[in-house]
Amino acid sequence: MYRPKQGREQEQRTNRPEQSQLIRTALPVLPMVFWVAAAICVVMIAVYAITQSMGTWLSWLTGISLLVVTVSSGAIAWIEFRSNPEEDAERGEWTNKMLFYGLVFAITFFVAFLYWASLFFAR
Repeated sequence: MYRPKQGREQEQRTNRPEQSQLIRTALPVLPMVFWVAAAICVVMIAVYAITQSMGTWLSWLTGISLLVVTVSSGAIAWIEFRSNPEEDAERGEWTNKMLFYGLVFAITFFVAFLYWASLFFAR
C-alpha cells in the first residue's frame, strides 16, 4: 500500500484559487452544453439520413456540433481526471464519468478530424 511521505500530501493538494473557481463555475454548464450539442449532432445526422441530401448549411452545422461535442467532452474528462487523482484510486481504475467522457472525446476527436478534413478538401 502506498503511503505518502510526511508533508507530501499537503504539497500536492495546493491549488490556485482562481483555477478551482473556474472549474466550479464551468462544471454545471459543460454537461448541459455537451448533451445539447450531442442531440443537435444526432438530429443533423438523422436529417441527412432521411433527406439523403446534405446542403452546405447542414454540413457546417453538423461539423460545428461535432466540434462542440469534442471540446466539451474533453473538458469534462479533463476535469474528472483532475478531481480524481490516480493516487486516490484503489487500483488505478477510472470512474464511470472518466470512462464515458474520455471515450466520447477520443472517438469524436478522430471523427471530427476526418469530417473537417473532408469538408476542407471537398471545396
